[in-house]
Amino acid sequence: MLTWLKTHKLVVGLILLAIIFGIYRFINTRQVSYEEYTVTRGNIQETLELSGEVDAEKYATLRFLTGGLTSYVGAQESDSIAKWQTLASLDSRQLHKVLEQKLNLYAIERGEFDQGQDDYQKNIDDGDIDQELRRLLEKNQYQLDNTVKDVEYQDLALKLSRIYSPISGILVESPSVSAGSIVAATDKWVVVDPLSLQFVADLDETELVRVHSGQSVQITLDAFPDKIYSSSVGSISFSPKETTTGTVYTIKMPLSASDLADLRLGLNGTAAIILSRKDDAVLLPSAAVTTLDGKTVVYVKSGNKYLAKTVTTGIENNGQIEILSGMAEGEHVYQEK
Repeated sequence: MLTWLKTHKLVVGLILLAIIFGIYRFINTRQVSYEEYTVTRGNIQETLELSGEVDAEKYATLRFLTGGLTSYVGAQESDSIAKWQTLASLDSRQLHKVLEQKLNLYAIERGEFDQGQDDYQKNIDDGDIDQELRRLLEKNQYQLDNTVKDVEYQDLALKLSRIYSPISGILVESPSVSAGSIVAATDKWVVVDPLSLQFVADLDETELVRVHSGQSVQITLDAFPDKIYSSSVGSISFSPKETTTGTVYTIKMPLSASDLADLRLGLNGTAAIILSRKDDAVLLPSAAVTTLDGKTVVYVKSGNKYLAKTVTTGIENNGQIEILSGMAEGEHVYQEK
């Protein structure tokens, strides 16, 4: 009985060893497949992508200095606006009455001033002006000056009872009012010049050294993902702004007049600033290049073996990488799948 148990254990042990050996052989003799890539030539560019939105360079925000009753409303939102067009005006009847009153007071003061000059003209001509007379003449002059300023102030108040657009454009915001309704001093009219649309983005301070005016830009908008808008870096703000992520600068990129038909304020998108570009460069897919012991390598085939070969790389963009040295056009490299 004991001999049978020993024999049984030995058989089980041999079976387990056979299974383990079989698994080991399977793992070490499994077929490895490789993806083959060919070295080509083409153009490649290095870009910096920034998120931003469509804004306008020229716009005007207009308000009344004080609220009041409107007597005229000349435009509604989305209307085209001509330069110096009146957008709205306040009821100016009271202002006109006050102006008439100020003009009457000026006429009275002017008459009294002239009469005073006539009364003391002989003394003035003879140079016989005592201190009292001098003060009286100066007082008359000050009173006359004040009435003139009152008239000018009231005339300005009349002019400010109307708001004009200083630019041509589109009225993009206005209060919901009509003639005869009340407007507040906080109500506003906003006119935007559609010919001044631009793409505005934030540039991190760490990227400031890489970007300068005149660099080419390719803009894609979320609303039109299949269309590319060509532009260039127009300006970079001199003063930074603080954000939750750090210090950034505002970068502005003008949009072509031929593209304005599709564009609207606030459209979100991405600007790809072209930092550098190489034409007729030696290229490989980025997936074909790897790192081994701190070196950049590709795998080439030698007989039945795949050997690592060191290469020098340059620009990488959109899944392509530039090969500066180590490979030539038409050669093949491999990467384990």
